[in-house]
Amino acid sequence: MTRQAGSLQGWILTSAPWMTVFGVVLLSPVLPFMMKEFAQHPNAQVLVTTVLAGPALIIALLSPFVGVLVKRVGRKNALIAAIVVYAIAGSAPVWLNDIYHIIASRMIVGATEAVLTAVATVLTVDYFSGRARERWLAFQFGSASVIAVIAFGLGGALGGLAWGWHTPFLVYGFMILLLPLFIFFLWEPTQPIDRLTDEAKQSAPFPWLHIAPLWLMTMLSSIAFYVVPVQLSFVLNSRGLASPESIGLASAIANLGVPLGSYLFQAFARQPVMRLLTSGLVLFAAGFAIVAAAGTPQLTVVGAFIACIGGGLVIPLHLTWIMSRLPFEQRGLGAGGFSGAFYVGQFFSPIVAGILAAGAGGLDAAIGILGWTAAAAAIIALVYGLTRLGGTIRLELAEAK
Repeated sequence: MTRQAGSLQGWILTSAPWMTVFGVVLLSPVLPFMMKEFAQHPNAQVLVTTVLAGPALIIALLSPFVGVLVKRVGRKNALIAAIVVYAIAGSAPVWLNDIYHIIASRMIVGATEAVLTAVATVLTVDYFSGRARERWLAFQFGSASVIAVIAFGLGGALGGLAWGWHTPFLVYGFMILLLPLFIFFLWEPTQPIDRLTDEAKQSAPFPWLHIAPLWLMTMLSSIAFYVVPVQLSFVLNSRGLASPESIGLASAIANLGVPLGSYLFQAFARQPVMRLLTSGLVLFAAGFAIVAAAGTPQLTVVGAFIACIGGGLVIPLHLTWIMSRLPFEQRGLGAGGFSGAFYVGQFFSPIVAGILAAGAGGLDAAIGILGWTAAAAAIIALVYGLTRLGGTIRLELAEAK
C-alpha cells in the first residue's frame, strides 16, 4: 500500500531548503566586518567573498552527481546524513580564526547543501502531484525567503554580540534539532505518485534539448537574484548604515519582496510561462535601476524590495517548469541540474558584480548595468511570448491519478 503524504511531510521537506538559506543570508550583514578582520591578508576581498560564495561553487559542482548518490543510498538516508554533517561543519567557524580553515568548513557545508536542496525537491515531487505539488514547490522557495528575512535580522543581531562575526555561525548547529522529523516522518518512495503519467514517459531518454536551456536561464536568474543578498550590505554601508544590526534590519525589509514574489507565482502559475518570466524580469530591471540611482538607504531598500519580488517570481517558475517536464526516474538529474545552475549563479553573482564595478566605476554603476540587462531580457521574453509558440507554453503539472 502506497503511503500518502500530507501537510506534515510538506512542511518537513520545506524546512530542508531553509538550511541552504543560511549559507548566504546569515553572514551577509557581517560581511563588511569580516572584511575588516582579515584586511591584513593580501587577498582579503577574494577570501572573504569565498567564505560567503564558496559553498555555492561546491553545490554547483556536486549537484549533478546527487542523482547518483540518491540511487546508491536512497533519498531519505542521503537527506539525514547531510543534516548531521551540515550542523557540525556549519558551526565550526564559531571557534575558528584562520580564514583558510573557515573556508574549508564552508566547502563542506556546500557539499551538504547540494544534497539537501536536490533531495528535498525530488521527494516533494515524488510525494505530491498536480496542484499540491505545484503549491509545495512554490512554498519551498517562498518559505525559504521568509526564513531569509528572519536570517538577515538574526545575522545582524548576532553580529553585534561579544563574539562579533563569529556568533551567527552558531545557528548552523541548531539545525540538528530538525533531524528527528526527517527520521520518523519521511519514507523512501517506491514509485511516483502520478503513476500513469510516468509510465508513459519512463522509457524516454532525458530531454537535454528542452531542460538544458532552462538550467541556463536558472543560472542567469540566480546571478540577478543574489545581487541583493550579497551586495546590499556594502551598498547600505556606503550610504550611511554603520552597524550590523541596522544593515541586517534593512536587508530583512528588502528581502520581504521574495516571499511576495513567490506568492504571486503561485497565484498566477496557470498564466503563460513567458508572461510570468517577462513580469519577473521587469521587476528585476526596475528594482536594480532604483538601487543604482538611490542616494539614501531608504530608497535603496525600496529598489531592493522590488528586485526581490522579481526573484521570488522567477526562481520557482524555473524550478516548476523543469520538474513538470520530467518523469519519476529523471527527476534526480533534473533537480540536481537546477540546484547546480542556481548555485553556479550564486557563486558568479559577486564575481560578475565585481568585474562590472571595476569596469564601470563602482558598485552602483554595476547594479545599473545589471538592471539594463534584465530589461533587455524582458523585451526578448515579451516578444517571444507574443508569438504563437511562446504564448502556448504553460506549466502543465500532472494531476494525481
